[in-house]
Amino acid sequence: MTNAFPSHSPEPLVLGVDAGGTKTRALVTTLSGHRLGEAFTQGANPNSHGIDLACQRLTEAVAGALDRAGPGARRALAATTIGLAGVSALAEEPIRARMHAALTRAGLETEAVFTGDDEVAFASGTCEPDGVVLIAGTGAIAARIQDRARTEAADGLGWLVGDAGSGFWIGHRAARASARQLMAGHEPGPLTRAVLAHALPEGQDLAPRERARALARTLTAAPPIDLAELAPLVSRACEQGDAWATDIVARAARYLADSVRTVRESAERTPVVLTGGVLTRSGPVHAALVRELSPEAPVVTAGCTAGGAAWTAALRAGLSAEDRHAHGIFTRPHTFEYDPG
Repeated sequence: MTNAFPSHSPEPLVLGVDAGGTKTRALVTTLSGHRLGEAFTQGANPNSHGIDLACQRLTEAVAGALDRAGPGARRALAATTIGLAGVSALAEEPIRARMHAALTRAGLETEAVFTGDDEVAFASGTCEPDGVVLIAGTGAIAARIQDRARTEAADGLGWLVGDAGSGFWIGHRAARASARQLMAGHEPGPLTRAVLAHALPEGQDLAPRERARALARTLTAAPPIDLAELAPLVSRACEQGDAWATDIVARAARYLADSVRTVRESAERTPVVLTGGVLTRSGPVHAALVRELSPEAPVVTAGCTAGGAAWTAALRAGLSAEDRHAHGIFTRPHTFEYDPG
């Protein structure tokens, strides 16, 4: 992706970054949302990846986007917003200083504002300053947003004690349901067959109860968080009419809706923004959750989260929050494919 930025252009530029746990996206745009440079790398959460790797990846993404925007991009930057997973780590001065130094190494000449990745996810879905963002990927958390900043959160407690309705939670239930079906001696349904094909492809000749025990041993030997890989199998099995999968989907939607209600007043009409792999790539869970929430609130799906970050930077540079057309330009889904290699 190459762009030639005309250094004589009078229009200021903004930089938005969504630095998540899995991917980091950096985007340079004009103040009207025209995209000039975009770069992707792996996650830059300092809590989960360590400060050294987080800084390295942040530098790589920001420098890549600025380079693609052209030779005058760094001088023309008017504002920068970094939506960072694990932003709480920046409460420690040494970590905050190192993250800012990572931006300096990328050639940033202006001060950047760090905020939570949940806040830029909310901004990618709506122009409104208040509402709730629900993130359901490997984990799950609902955050109340007021004046575009998080004020309260529900769940987000991790796979061991929380994250109800998340990819891990769904995958864990899929594993349990499959093992129980086999232990009961029942003919495997679509969900159990999919779980076995994924986790125990070599066990076709085993009797059902032996397959259940082999499946349990295999899954127990792997890192627990790997159970999130089974979540897409639940969606597909639900679409095939599998009763176990349908029940898991319904319960996941209820738990996620309960997290939203925990941080939201019942009479509110502010939007609920949905994001994360479970909600953007699982049609059944998304549909079930919308059915749970739509009588109570307008429900929207997040757009380009790096675009949401760039939009919040543009607000600080003078863009009107009332310009819904510009918001749509900033947050339209990107077409640039992420390549971790």
